[in-house]
Amino acid sequence: MKYLSLPAMLIFMTIASAQAARSVKTTIDIVAEINTSVRVYVEGQDVTNGVISLRLEDKNGYMSGVTPAFQFVGNASGVSLMLYAPSGGGLLSENNDLMKLNNAWIRSDGQEVSSAYPLNNQPVYPTLQDIPDMQQGVKVRFSSANRSETYPLGSYSGSYEVIVTPSV
Repeated sequence: MKYLSLPAMLIFMTIASAQAARSVKTTIDIVAEINTSVRVYVEGQDVTNGVISLRLEDKNGYMSGVTPAFQFVGNASGVSLMLYAPSGGGLLSENNDLMKLNNAWIRSDGQEVSSAYPLNNQPVYPTLQDIPDMQQGVKVRFSSANRSETYPLGSYSGSYEVIVTPSV
């Protein structure tokens, strides 16, 4: 039996290739880690890692202004806020004249507290629609350390930073 018939060869090849084909598997392990995330809103606008502008005006002899309310949206249980002054310690004019500012947190209940310390346990809402009142929230009050007439004429500017730290 030197030669197999053609049908016998086909059957033999089919059996041999069927035995040689083995299934393999690959497992896909999936991991999703959700980190604490908070967005900062002012007047309904997302200002996270952005800038808001505030113009100080002369009130009772002092340059003064209050930010709009800050709101926090995310998955944290609360946030702590810290305020950092510009490197010069206040606002500088185009002639490098310094205007030192006094600043304070204005809590949601209207009470002012020192901004030299963190403002802890501020509420975080799951969505923007969950915020009960967009006008309520933490604000920052800025006022010149001295009366307006004691500063040289000019335009003064500087950037303060609010650092928002979520708690889990």
